[in-house]
Amino acid sequence: MADTLVIGYGSDLRGDDAAGRLVVRALETKGLPGVATLEVHQLTPEVAAEIAGFGSVIFVDATVAGDDVGFETLVAAPGSQGSAHHATPQGLLALAADLYGATPAAGLVAVPVERFDLGSGLSERARRGVRRAVELISDRVCEHGESRSTGAFGELG
Repeated sequence: MADTLVIGYGSDLRGDDAAGRLVVRALETKGLPGVATLEVHQLTPEVAAEIAGFGSVIFVDATVAGDDVGFETLVAAPGSQGSAHHATPQGLLALAADLYGATPAAGLVAVPVERFDLGSGLSERARRGVRRAVELISDRVCEHGESRSTGAFGELG
């Protein structure tokens, strides 16, 4: 049974915004033990049900900030759910806690990118970021044996 869920999100239609989803696709091909993946266009409240069944969750998204792949530990933030059609990672964690009593360890892997233009391809910066994010997540999950999250999860990155 998988203990870690990696959620990649973004739009395949907006160039580098697809970075999170591309990380998840690459991780799927690796078949890492103990790791499940979920690829979505955007975060919605329904994703809280998915994350409730895992000990840890890693969100992966594109960002224009920073020069290298970054990691941020996340905590549930009630009231930060976003709208009915779009949620934040912190809001989903709060929903999972409220609705399912689940409190997985969580983090956000931010992939540095350049552009979100409609119809544009992936930039070289985004390609490098996707490769680095896949390495970072793979190494960390393998290092901690199914990422059973005993505090080491917060040291990712």
